[in-house]
Amino acid sequence: MTGYAILLFAAAIAFGLAKLLRLPAIPLLMLCGVSLRALADSLTIIVPASLLEEMIEIGLAMLVFTAGVDLSPRRMRGRTKPIIIVAVSQFLTVGTTGALTALMLDYAPVTALYIGCALSASSTLVVVRHLQQRQQLFEPFGRLVLGVLLLQDVFIVLLMVALLSLPSGAPACAISITKAIGLGGIAIIAHKWLIPWITEHLKLDEEELLLGALGLLFAFSGIAHLLGLPFLVGSFLAGFALSAFPMNGLVRGMLSSISGFFIALFFIAVGAVLTIPSAETLQHSLIFGGMLICITILLVAIVAELTGYSTRASIEAGILLSQTSEFSILIAFAGMSTGQISAEIFSMIVLITVGTMTLTPFISRTTIARTLMGMHPRYRRGEGNSKSLRNHAVLLGYGRAGRQTLNTLKEHDIDFIVIDDDASVINKLIQQGITCIQGDGSDKNILSQANAYEAKVILCSMRRSQDALSALKLLSHSKARVLVRTFEPKDAVLVRDAGGCPVETAPATAESFINWMQANRFLCDSQSAES
Repeated sequence: MTGYAILLFAAAIAFGLAKLLRLPAIPLLMLCGVSLRALADSLTIIVPASLLEEMIEIGLAMLVFTAGVDLSPRRMRGRTKPIIIVAVSQFLTVGTTGALTALMLDYAPVTALYIGCALSASSTLVVVRHLQQRQQLFEPFGRLVLGVLLLQDVFIVLLMVALLSLPSGAPACAISITKAIGLGGIAIIAHKWLIPWITEHLKLDEEELLLGALGLLFAFSGIAHLLGLPFLVGSFLAGFALSAFPMNGLVRGMLSSISGFFIALFFIAVGAVLTIPSAETLQHSLIFGGMLICITILLVAIVAELTGYSTRASIEAGILLSQTSEFSILIAFAGMSTGQISAEIFSMIVLITVGTMTLTPFISRTTIARTLMGMHPRYRRGEGNSKSLRNHAVLLGYGRAGRQTLNTLKEHDIDFIVIDDDASVINKLIQQGITCIQGDGSDKNILSQANAYEAKVILCSMRRSQDALSALKLLSHSKARVLVRTFEPKDAVLVRDAGGCPVETAPATAESFINWMQANRFLCDSQSAES
């Protein structure tokens, strides 16, 4: 009990510091674990090695179980091809580059293979939380990222099984992979038929659902152990089995506090078992981490755009995927436990994982994405000549309603020009022969280039309300009427105060829906049925 109390006390200190300093909790948990080890060595406080190992195993089980719950294959519907292309290209390119870099740094082939595998997948834990905070889970690029994470997790599970069977030879690897695929088939059956049937026919309360979820976790972990597979393979597949809607939401809500508790102890325990890295190990960690971030952002941005995503969505997806996974620690821990890699390599992989996870919230900001968009090759040759335009319409941001807006302007014989900062959107508009300019709609020079001050109307559908307000300020002396799309009532007030005309999305959508219902006689039919 003393060991548990010490770990909990260290976790409390880490979370308190994280809240006080407004820093991510994971690196502080690791630092507290390292400090705990130093303190234990100096004051002879006993935290048994067996306890630390148990906390790492339980924490990893909760990590991969939670990751599986968040990855429903239904989110891949309609985007299967681009998801597969992005997932495979990132996994193979980053993993191969990492392994080759390790060989160039004189690591042994088996160690280089472990490093490459550890670098090849991205973190479900970090990415899902980020998408949830920004409410982007159901946006096109959010679905792309979740699909990529699901495939990469499957790849990394199979790779881990193969790596652990490697000392026994190729036949043993093939048998182990076949067993893992068979257990995956059971998880698919549970995901597709068993869990939905239970959700529909059995009215379970919260306690029964929680016990059922934990029971499934133990069942799959036990089956994996009986098959000679790492029990963590069963943990991931148990989470996948529960990822069907609405069970995934129920389980995620019930397990959030439990998983948070064990994950905190996990990072404390990992910090306590880390080997203090040498200067060379720190240098190599920086090399691998920098390589991972640069290659992932560039590769995903290019490949996603080639498969049909916009430049902004492609860059944001690349930034979100530019970290290593909780599965990286899982692979490293398994390799260290079997003696295939040293404790120092385990520490290096942990440093890379925690470092890139910590960086993700900082580099995934809108300003970073906008900066990278500005570095994208531009399509100046195809931009239209707007010098002769007068009393025209200027569309600031093409958005989802751009096509319908332009069709309406064409029907009324109104000249128009589109301003958008997304290179992929501009390229498509050029191919359609639409007059356009690539740039920031809140930039004075871009507005002048579009003759916005001589326009009749300006339609603003920019993503950020702050950009729209900046454009309004620049257009304050223009004769044009400025219509701004808004999503929140407070934004509508700000637009109105700045001299613009807000178009509130929710009321406009509701009115359009009612008009459509009336036009198609749905309301009339329902009223006559009631009478």
